[in-house]
Amino acid sequence: MDIEKMIDELPQESLKALKHRLANANRILARDPEHVSASKLRSAIKAELTQRMKANRRKVGQLWWEPHDADVPEFLAYEAAESTIPVAAIFKSDTHTAARKEVYAVRVGEHELAERFSEVALARKAGSDAWENSKR
Repeated sequence: MDIEKMIDELPQESLKALKHRLANANRILARDPEHVSASKLRSAIKAELTQRMKANRRKVGQLWWEPHDADVPEFLAYEAAESTIPVAAIFKSDTHTAARKEVYAVRVGEHELAERFSEVALARKAGSDAWENSKR
């Protein structure tokens, strides 16, 4: 398939298909870092994923949070829906177990909150609250 045609069809592909194509492009580039088609495809996939993340941001408090993706260890928050500069992040610090439920950590700017959270929604709220308090 022509690389330009493949790139043109990226917006219609599922998230799973995009991740699969990105993994393939990364494998090719690991063997041949100068592979032009794989490099173009990887850049286009990353741009498509970024656009989708922006479109799916959710406002909690004053911050716009990226959607939670189990395959991504960290997701970010921004001051504005279209902003590209993250101001906060949630990351999974451990694996959920019966005894260990609070696995999500929050970082606002360079400061990491001491509390851990069992749910992403709680972590988002705490991150947004901490951001708002830091602005006062």
